[in-house]
Amino acid sequence: MRATATATLPWLVKRGVLVFWHELPRSVVVGVIGLASAVPLMASVIVAAPAWMLAAATVPPSLALTGMARFAAAAVCGDGPRLALLRRLDPVLALLLAAGLSLAGLGLASGGGAALAGTVGCAGLLLVFPYALAYGAIRGRYGLTALRGGAILVAFRPSWAFTLVGLGWLGGFAVAASTGVLAVVVLPLLLAITGVLTVALLDEVDALQART
Repeated sequence: MRATATATLPWLVKRGVLVFWHELPRSVVVGVIGLASAVPLMASVIVAAPAWMLAAATVPPSLALTGMARFAAAAVCGDGPRLALLRRLDPVLALLLAAGLSLAGLGLASGGGAALAGTVGCAGLLLVFPYALAYGAIRGRYGLTALRGGAILVAFRPSWAFTLVGLGWLGGFAVAASTGVLAVVVLPLLLAITGVLTVALLDEVDALQART
């Protein structure tokens, strides 16, 4: 089973890229909207705003991510993605993500044991939340239920979650090298790949449950 999963992973990533490419014009629009939602956060970081302002600024991009995940899920499932899906937000999951980011950032900035806790928190966010966003969008789950589903998928096949984190780092380097220009492409692409992997994992989990 593990060998098969490893062999199919590159194909699934390629399929995610193809899904993104097929919806390229609208995906770029989605990326622009996502980037615009992060402007308050970027401005707060640049001006070294107080911690409470930084925490508040994480909410808009977190909300935008939940809508962007809905768009990506529709593209992956072949349901005819529409930009109107960006309005289908998950406020609870967004607040959980924003709170996690804020607490992790606070821990990293504090140093000592808090920095270690912040590092662990960041790692957990990077592993679980991509799947939580995709799972919630694909299965129509919200809030803690979506977060729980994401955690289960990470536990079911951790190697895929680490692969997504690696792709995220590569995407981050690409965005940094392009001074932010590629952000409008990288984020929708990563969401499409995550959606494809999530569908594959859910199909496998459903098949295993059907046998029992």
